[in-house]
Amino acid sequence: MVIRALLVLLASFILNGCIEREIYTEIADRAIIAHPPQALNIEDPNGTLKTGFKSDPNAPMTMSLIVHCAKCTNAQSKSLGADFDGYIRITVSEDNRTLARAQMDYKGEATPEEVEQVYNHLMEKLQWNHSV
Repeated sequence: MVIRALLVLLASFILNGCIEREIYTEIADRAIIAHPPQALNIEDPNGTLKTGFKSDPNAPMTMSLIVHCAKCTNAQSKSLGADFDGYIRITVSEDNRTLARAQMDYKGEATPEEVEQVYNHLMEKLQWNHSV
């Protein structure tokens, strides 16, 4: 009886999205840890990414936001469902070389809060104080 109640509780958390999603992080250039730039070329077509960095299109380092929505329409995906519909990825690059990135999968619609969650996670991993 107790086990059944715990399983029902766990299932409700999963179905309601109360369990925090994993954010995947890769730091390709460890030299940038704890060394934030003065400015970034911020590429965010929808203006969703709120940073504390000075935005400068001529800055050598770029921070780009991609919110990708995958619309699965094949019969198998529709019948079995999928774990996620898309992903949020924030990439820091310089000279077309990825220095660091963070990514989180999402189900449904990506929210500004989820974008902020990915951004804050990346800033924590980079140890960048991101307030101007």
